[in-house]
Amino acid sequence: MWQTISYVSTVDPSLNDGDMEKLFEFVKLKNNELKITGILMYSDGNFLQVLEGKKDIIDSLFNKIKQDSRHYNIIKIFDRAIVNPCFSKYHSNFTVVGESYDHSELQTFLREEKSFNPDNYKSISYLANKFMKLS
Repeated sequence: MWQTISYVSTVDPSLNDGDMEKLFEFVKLKNNELKITGILMYSDGNFLQVLEGKKDIIDSLFNKIKQDSRHYNIIKIFDRAIVNPCFSKYHSNFTVVGESYDHSELQTFLREEKSFNPDNYKSISYLANKFMKLS
């Protein structure tokens, strides 16, 4: 069974650019190695992450994420079973997702949210757009 979890969190202000670059590279490599798909975005001192993968792997990873001292105020947006992932691989960069990023997978994710989670879609869409700096 596949699972998806999404959350937002506040980045520890002691992290510098070099720390962030190392974190993003490690997360991208490790998640792709574990066959986890999704995205990690950073904006204005906050993370927004979507994780998709086998339930046991996602649950274990999220427990580790909750213990990570590099961020706090973790707010889980959703945690649910999925049939098919929206992302083809794991994406992360120490930049705000901008116009040069191919938004098609993120847009697919948002369409899925609109159908499966209509009560929270407006909030999720708002957050994603703030992280992409599109609104």
